[in-house]
Amino acid sequence: MKGKILIAVAVLAGAFAVSARAATQNDGGCGLGSMLIKDNIAWKQIFAATTNGFVGNQTFGISSGTLGCQSGGLSKSAMAQRNFVAANYRDLSKEMAAGGGQYVASLSSLMGCSDSAAFAKFTQTKYETIVPAADTKPEAMLNNLRSEMGKDSALSTCQNLAI
Repeated sequence: MKGKILIAVAVLAGAFAVSARAATQNDGGCGLGSMLIKDNIAWKQIFAATTNGFVGNQTFGISSGTLGCQSGGLSKSAMAQRNFVAANYRDLSKEMAAGGGQYVASLSSLMGCSDSAAFAKFTQTKYETIVPAADTKPEAMLNNLRSEMGKDSALSTCQNLAI
């Protein structure tokens, strides 16, 4: 039983660390944990990433450009989109296929779209083009989404399509 608990804890810590890799500060990503734990040493960054995930402040930091979540060359909105997609890829992909949900609505907002319902329907209709394979990476999915949105007359007006 203890072995199963240890494995579950390790998997959760790894999941937080992977989601935190979307940001730029260090291995733990950006957020409160990374602000408190600055040493870029693996075991310390696991705690930083776990704190970021547990406190749930990373999305706020990414969206607002605070908590060490500044962009590195990309526009602020493009960086927020990239980090959001990377951190929420699995849930976002499921909701895109289903045609709606909180992650799709959040991405619609980050993309600067005024009609989140039309955005959700679009992602469902174009899902196979946006996510062409099971191993499609988050960055590729976002690039495919931007490309398809640029071709659509209704969604090409979304304000934050440019990188």
